[in-house]
Amino acid sequence: MKELPLAVAISALIKDNKILFIKRRRGDYNGLLGLPGGKIEKNEHVSDAAVREIMEESGIESEFKSHLGFVSEHLIEDGTVLQHFLLHVCELEPKTTEIRNDSEGTLAWFDLDHLQSIKDTIIPSDFLIIEKIVKNRERKYYNCVLEKNGENYSLKRFD
Repeated sequence: MKELPLAVAISALIKDNKILFIKRRRGDYNGLLGLPGGKIEKNEHVSDAAVREIMEESGIESEFKSHLGFVSEHLIEDGTVLQHFLLHVCELEPKTTEIRNDSEGTLAWFDLDHLQSIKDTIIPSDFLIIEKIVKNRERKYYNCVLEKNGENYSLKRFD
């Protein structure tokens, strides 16, 4: 496990009932769809990090709307914590919708009402973040544990 938790801004970027996902190409959750985002830099506010990460990953200009919730996520393998993520879930308003960059992974818009049909391709915690925090507006704190077994991830806790 890395010494400090990794503070991350992840964003729900929604336009016309569609949400932006990134299919990760590297690192944790490789090959799965997830909410775009990334590490909060030193001396950077969460709101600025969320907007910057969306621009870097997609080329989409956006504006910070609100902080929706917070998730403390442990990624474990064989009983050992590999990574501890501190996820700030942010809501952004897109100023543009055309994806102009996908260096971090493949980005696409997905209908919010049909996510259940692709649930198995979404990072398990991100699916619940969307259901509980984004769609149901449950603005609260969650503890989350995901277990990695080979290339598969299973949700052990989200409360």
